[in-house]
Amino acid sequence: MSDSVVVQLPPGIDDGAILRVPGRGIGAPGGRPGDLLVVVRSRPHPVFSRSGSDLRRRVRVEVADAVLGTSLRIPTLEETIDVEVPPGTQPGTALRVRGHGLPTLGSARRGDLFVTVDVHVPERLTSTEREAFEAMRRPR
Repeated sequence: MSDSVVVQLPPGIDDGAILRVPGRGIGAPGGRPGDLLVVVRSRPHPVFSRSGSDLRRRVRVEVADAVLGTSLRIPTLEETIDVEVPPGTQPGTALRVRGHGLPTLGSARRGDLFVTVDVHVPERLTSTEREAFEAMRRPR
């Protein structure tokens, strides 16, 4: 015989955490039921990775946007936000967006979102694009 048990997961709970549900486990014959221990397992998210209450994601930025700077619309878990990419951003730079991570367990604080910039280098160029890059390569 099996019973269903509804367990509320607190916001920000970590993978591998163990929740104790008093009185819902198996007890000795004729005795009181013991406690049920629930091990939390989370599936990987297709976009975000987690480090504690911080979230990380990668975004692709064109070369010109990394050089000149741009503003990106980034979906978070709850809303879409604007993230500024400053001029001269290098590949692999992680931009920190405070307070857009996961809730911190047992606290009103939230973690941060780190947006890592992947600069897209084009494999094929138009003749105009090639001329522009050649002009930038010439000594000044």
